[in-house]
This record gives sequence, structure tokens and C-alpha cells, in this order.
Amino acid sequence: MLKQLTLIFLIAISGSVLAQQIGPQNKNVVGKVHISGQIVGAGDQNVDFGNQNKGGVRAPLLTVKLDEDGKFAFDYDLPFEDYYFLKFENNQLLNLILHAGDSLKVYGDIKDIMDLSNVVGSEDSEVMNQFISTYASFNKVKDSLTRVIRVDRTKGPEVDAYFKPIAEDFYQKRNNFINKFSSSPAIVVTLNAIDQDREWKLYKTVVELLTKSFPQSPTIQNIAKQTTEIIKQKEARKFLEPGNLAKDIALPNPEGDTLRLSELKGSVVLLDFWASWCAPCRRENPNVVNLYHTYKDEGFTVYSVSLDKDGQKWKGAIEQDGLVWPYHVSDLKYWNSVAAKAYMVKTIPFTVLIDREGKIIGTNIRGAELVNQLKTIFGH
Repeated sequence: MLKQLTLIFLIAISGSVLAQQIGPQNKNVVGKVHISGQIVGAGDQNVDFGNQNKGGVRAPLLTVKLDEDGKFAFDYDLPFEDYYFLKFENNQLLNLILHAGDSLKVYGDIKDIMDLSNVVGSEDSEVMNQFISTYASFNKVKDSLTRVIRVDRTKGPEVDAYFKPIAEDFYQKRNNFINKFSSSPAIVVTLNAIDQDREWKLYKTVVELLTKSFPQSPTIQNIAKQTTEIIKQKEARKFLEPGNLAKDIALPNPEGDTLRLSELKGSVVLLDFWASWCAPCRRENPNVVNLYHTYKDEGFTVYSVSLDKDGQKWKGAIEQDGLVWPYHVSDLKYWNSVAAKAYMVKTIPFTVLIDREGKIIGTNIRGAELVNQLKTIFGH
């Protein structure tokens, strides 16, 4: 499964800066910026000014001391135009998009920099932080609902029904933000709110827009390079696209007999890459077991490929988790499993749902999504 890109800039909670400058200025510069302002409640505190591509939060470019009223002002010679941040003593961050020659005024309240701040002189920075705040609020709701389901799985349908309109509203706001500020570097913050697997076209579009609006930014250059690499990976994984015939697998079962995936043609098959040492795999197993018992008499089965290297632990996990279907195979070669290499498996659990003709329906279908897929296939 392709992993979500972690953006190199910081999109956290908020930040601030100082009037007494500590630290050397940069010799290679593209231009000077002037930043001033006032942070209520932060009198006499220090604020770090930094860049994730040049030291990050651990090695700020500059440290400034606010006066007793929280006022500050400093000039800095930018090493490059990019995304920068102000980090306050309470670890809040405020993100800034800086160009050579910018003169910004930052006003805020140390209680909540993200929601109680204003960046004058940079609309890009202002709207970027507004979206970060919106996204943070959405994630708080999502995380709290996720915890509810972890405590009581039976609440899943109720939580899904409650969360659906909230999610739809957020993603509509996200799309509107992208459309409205399509020529602004600020839309970089939407990348974390895009599911690469399901919304790859949108993700790629945003990256393309950013390479046009802020090509000189090291952050955007790095994102563009990573995106190019993902495109290469996707090309290599095209064989997993729905409608393609699933590659055959021939591996020994716990008794040493070879079982072929192709022998299951005529059944709906969940090809499941897992291992006894994989905690997420083990947590998903009860769901797969329930679905197997529900649909096994109607032509559903599971072909489990273990990436174990210890045969006893593999067999023990099969028995312990009640994986009663007969199709368990492994060459006990861990990540060097020939089947894992054939299917380009980089993380587990990894699943491939295969129809009765041996064609791929989809990949990484698990949990509620697998339940719904099988309901559609079998009609109940």
C-alpha cells in the first residue's frame, strides 16, 4: 500500500517570535524579510523562527525575545523562498509563506495562536493557517469517533452515520479551498487531507498547481520528487488494477503440500497477506473469520499468505485466531516471500479481493469496506 506523504513543512498548532536576535544570519540569501507584531500573553517569551528544510524545530534559524507587551520585530535574510514557521514557548506553531522582500505583521493570542491570530501582509499565510485550523478541528472529531469505535465496535454504524455529513462538509470546504486558491502556495496544506489511494488525480493536480505557483520552494521541489517516485510505483503496480487477472501463487501449506491460488477459480477469494507478528493483521482476523462463516457456502474463501519466518508461530496463530479455511501458505521467507515480491507487498495487512473469474476487484479492502463489498456481491 502506498503510504501517505508526510509534508516537509510543519502544519501544527501555532507559533511566535522575539525582538532580541540570537543566532547567525545566513550568507547565501535570496532577499530580506521583515516580520513584526504582537502576541498577547507572551510578554518576555522567546520565539523561534525556522524552516523545516534548514534545521527544523530543533535548530531554528533565529530566536527572538518579545518585549514585556509581547511585541517583536526582526529582519532576516532568507536562504530561499519557502514555508517558514514561528514556534512559541508553549510549542504552538504559526506557518508563514515567505518571499524575498516580504514585510509581515503578526498579531495573536498565545492562548491559541492558530485560531486567534492574523497575518497582515501575506494573504497566502493567512488563508493557509485558516485551513490548517479547519483541518485540525475536523481531525479532532474524527479521532474522538475512532476512539468510540475502538471501545465498542457495535457503535460502528451509528458513528458512521453521524460522521458522514461532517466528512462531506469538510471535504467540500477542502475542494472549495483548492479551487479558490489554486494559484497560491497555501494549498500545500490540503495534501495531508487528500487520500492518495482514492483521490490520486486530485493529489497530483494539487502538486502540479504548486509546482507552477511556488517552483522555487525546496518544500515543493521535494514533494514533486516524491510524487514522481509514486507515479513510477503506480506504473509498476498497474497489474493490481481492477479487472486484471490476479497473478498465480504456488506455495506450501503447513503440511508441505503446494496450494495454488489459481485452483480457487470459481470462488470469490480474499487474498490476504498477513503474519503472526503483525498486530493489525491479527486485529482484522475476527472480521475475516465472521465473513468466511457468513459466505463460505455461497462461494467465498480466503487464501492466506503468511510472511512469517517461524513455522510454529505461523501455525499457532492460525489455530489461535480460528482461521479455519484450508488455504494457508508460506515459504517462511518473511519479506523475501516470492508471493510478496510478486504482488509488490511493502506493508501488511495487504489484501486483494478476486472475483470468480480470477480477476481483481480491488486491493486493501478490509473492515467495513470488505463487509459492504461482500454484501454487494452476494446480495445480503
